[in-house]
Amino acid sequence: ESYWGNVNPIGPRACYDEGKRVAETLMYAYHHRDGVDVRVARIFNTFGPRMHPSDGRVVSNFIVQALQDKPLTIYGDGSQTRSFQYVDDLVDGLIALMNSSYALPVNIGTANEHSIRDFASLIVEATGSSSPIVHLPATKDDPRQRRPDTTVAREKLGWQPRVPLREGIAKTVEYFREEICRGGEVVPTGPDAARPNATAR
Repeated sequence: ESYWGNVNPIGPRACYDEGKRVAETLMYAYHHRDGVDVRVARIFNTFGPRMHPSDGRVVSNFIVQALQDKPLTIYGDGSQTRSFQYVDDLVDGLIALMNSSYALPVNIGTANEHSIRDFASLIVEATGSSSPIVHLPATKDDPRQRRPDTTVAREKLGWQPRVPLREGIAKTVEYFREEICRGGEVVPTGPDAARPNATAR
């Protein structure tokens, strides 16, 4: 939480990155000027049932592609890492934060880190898919690592994630399977994600 960040303020991710930063700035401006009681959660990659099938996030994209036996599209070489927490753990963390008196930012996520390449293989296995894994050009300013330090959450809130990744993935796969059966084909979002064979390398 003490890391101030180093982001590109004019890149394709700038609205996302800077939007989160300015939101925290506004909250603490109200806190310091008007005494508003604030809580700030820094939420890391979260997944689970009721995600939108076309939200463009890696979990939903991979599962939707795998369930439809479409190629799983990785941007770059897949060595970039992410940490995935199940939605139930996130909700428990947010409740713990809101019920506490701790007013500084808190990371809510899991420290269990996976490369995107390994995560794609896990999704293929969990869905029983025959989908190949293909690589597309890397996206600009894509973070190489996303792994939160959750020491503050553990020490100040008594919180830590509990749902194993494979258990959460199994529940999420079942949800998406039902959504596809009910609504028909889903086209994943992202550059060339729906037409990976045309640009794969």
